[in-house]
Amino acid sequence: MGRYKKYLWLTVLSITVIVSIASCLMLYLSVLRDEEQRLQQWADNFAQQWLTQASGDISAAEFGYLKTLGFSIQIAAASDNGNVDYRFTAPSIRSRELTAALQGRQGSVRYQADDGHDYLAVYRPLAGRSALAVSIPLNEIQSQYLSSFLQVMLINLALVVICMAGFYHLVRPLEGYAGRRRLENALKWEHMTGVALLLSPRQVLLEASPGFSERFDLNAGERLQKLMPGHEQSRTGDYLQQALDSDDTLDFECTLNSRREGSSHWSLSVRRWQYQGQTYLLVTGDDISKRHGMEIELRAEQQRVSAYFNAMQTLLIICDSDGRILRLNQPVQTLLNMDEQQLVQQPLSYLIPRSGAIAFRADLRRLLGSHEDNIATQFPLVSASGRESIISWRMTRLNDGRHGGGEILLAGLDITDSVANQQALETANRRIRETLEQAEQANRSKSVFLANMSHEIRTPMNGILGAAELLLDSSLTEDQRHYLSIIHSSSHVLLDIINDILDLSKIESGKLEVESISFDLNELLTRIYQLFNEPVRRKGLSLVYYYDGQLPVWWLGDPKRIRQIITNLLSNALKFTTKGRIEIRISGEQSGDHQYNLLLAVSDNGIGIAEEKQQQIFEAFRQADSSTSRQYGGTGLGLTISRHLARAMNGDIRLQSEIGNGSTFTLCLPLHEGTPTVAETPAVTSGQPPALSGRILLAEDNVVNQKIAERMLERLGLAVTTVGNGEEAITEVLAHDYDLILMDVNMPVLDGLTATGRIRDLSSDKSRIPVIALTANAMPEDRQRCLDAGMDDFISKPMRMDELTNAIARALQQNQELSNSP
Repeated sequence: MGRYKKYLWLTVLSITVIVSIASCLMLYLSVLRDEEQRLQQWADNFAQQWLTQASGDISAAEFGYLKTLGFSIQIAAASDNGNVDYRFTAPSIRSRELTAALQGRQGSVRYQADDGHDYLAVYRPLAGRSALAVSIPLNEIQSQYLSSFLQVMLINLALVVICMAGFYHLVRPLEGYAGRRRLENALKWEHMTGVALLLSPRQVLLEASPGFSERFDLNAGERLQKLMPGHEQSRTGDYLQQALDSDDTLDFECTLNSRREGSSHWSLSVRRWQYQGQTYLLVTGDDISKRHGMEIELRAEQQRVSAYFNAMQTLLIICDSDGRILRLNQPVQTLLNMDEQQLVQQPLSYLIPRSGAIAFRADLRRLLGSHEDNIATQFPLVSASGRESIISWRMTRLNDGRHGGGEILLAGLDITDSVANQQALETANRRIRETLEQAEQANRSKSVFLANMSHEIRTPMNGILGAAELLLDSSLTEDQRHYLSIIHSSSHVLLDIINDILDLSKIESGKLEVESISFDLNELLTRIYQLFNEPVRRKGLSLVYYYDGQLPVWWLGDPKRIRQIITNLLSNALKFTTKGRIEIRISGEQSGDHQYNLLLAVSDNGIGIAEEKQQQIFEAFRQADSSTSRQYGGTGLGLTISRHLARAMNGDIRLQSEIGNGSTFTLCLPLHEGTPTVAETPAVTSGQPPALSGRILLAEDNVVNQKIAERMLERLGLAVTTVGNGEEAITEVLAHDYDLILMDVNMPVLDGLTATGRIRDLSSDKSRIPVIALTANAMPEDRQRCLDAGMDDFISKPMRMDELTNAIARALQQNQELSNSP
């Protein structure tokens, strides 16, 4: 309170000083204003007098009177020659004011003269090109102002002193009296925050604080236990008797019931009190209902948390900063097969294998020594039975305000089964990979086996077919030609079976090649029609071919694969049809810009296929009936390969069939319209082969194939030189000129690929000699290897006369064009 009084008096004193300064300043300004008005009035009177008097002069009496008033006067007059005459010269008046007055201006100004004194001057113009300036010194006015200021300050200070004295003598005693009254009132019960009771030794109420009487309906002479529930009355009586028998103060809690507020919870203190030789019980207390309610809620919340803690399936362990277990939930006890009493205060590292315990302690140090709140780790726990469980943990630091201290919560998930499953899965994946590798190895072995078998079978087949074709063109008896035709056709059937097996192997290995070139579909189908027309006629059937005139003729696709599919479909139709006709119908519709859905349908009047067997026939080595292969022959691969080929070209094969009414196989292909190409060298299909000219070098190690190839080439009118390996071929090329080389791929000493590469490396024009590969290997990679080695064309064995003729014709024409080019 004293501090506030000090600030109050400082404020009063400051206000007094400010008011004094403001009053004096206002007084000073008022005096200046009065003096300025007095000077201005005198100047106006003089100007009027100057105007009315002819002389315009000031008498000596007037001048003396003005001097007694403290005025200084100066008059200036401007002559015709521009000079200025001054009268009543006064040093205190500046010439600038007179000059301004001569120019017609008037006003007042305060300034400091050369003598160091402050002056107030008034100037104005007079009639007759004259001017007047009157000044008065301010020293006397300032002295009066200072005197007034001191007087005001003294008066204000006197008032402040009088107020302070009055406060000290009047207010201070009143304040002391009020303080004493407040102190007296503070000592009374009505100002207590809690309640107070005075009980007799018999525990009967004698006196109570007003606060207690207002809240509870308990009169003097009644027992305090009247306000309590029945189960608390006896316990409270024991506390009161114990306090009466001892000098100790006893604290206890109880419930007090009120009619208006209901029950409330109180904290009471009771002690024995001696007064004037009498013994009493003094009871004081506070209402702790809110705190008691919060404690109840807190206990309930702790129970809920504990229930959640134990009910969670997650493994929960709370440790101190040293890794000792403080608490753990029921799933941990179940996992370890131990109860909480056995585990609390035990180091967690005792439950971890040695390697895991080292990692756990390292993770604990890292968590406590860093700013991370939690880290993920993994270590196992060992149960009482010795079972080891792999646990994935999340360690979280529960800070308690101490750096590096606090508790650690470990939340774990048992991943033993997951790890075992993962290991089993990895083992299974490893076995699957090994199995796949074995399967791929077996598939590669199968491919190598098929390639080798194809090579081994095609080599003698080349001799059989070549000899058969050469004999068919010679003079034979009818029986000889008949038997030779049987040999020739049977060889072709065997070759078709070999080709089907190779195609299926290509499809299964994903090495099937599909090209996209522009071709004449009508010409392709016309050739197929001509090829099948005679066999169909000999069987007593008719072959009909329809081509929709609205469709383009040139298409962009793979003509070789389309020919293979249509040939397979026609072969099946011819095989299973005994009467009626076979029809080839080409139709389609445009689906986009230059794109069509093309339909190539082959229909027959054959035996038909049952509906439940229609999908079966497209499976490898399967036919509609097990007796079919015995009655009609075949491997059951044609339709399988055809469907794979169709799907490789983004199409499919559809089937419509009915037992006894024939079948319709439709090849559906999405094709773009193609553009006509320059006509190639006409292919030789049948009849007498054309006569060709040129010198041919034949590199072949098989004697039979040498003889067959020599006879074919001689029939074409070509001169042939034969060598047995690639090294001899290179020697012949260097020694003589040749127009074409027929190079077998697999030869002793030096194979055909290496020999071709060395020929291409020659520095002379002989490096450009066309080379055609002759090989019994018919896989796609075999053809590509030959082309990569520098060969120009590829003929697979067994060689057909027409294929050999076409290949040689193309090569000779290409060589001729290169020779004629500059």
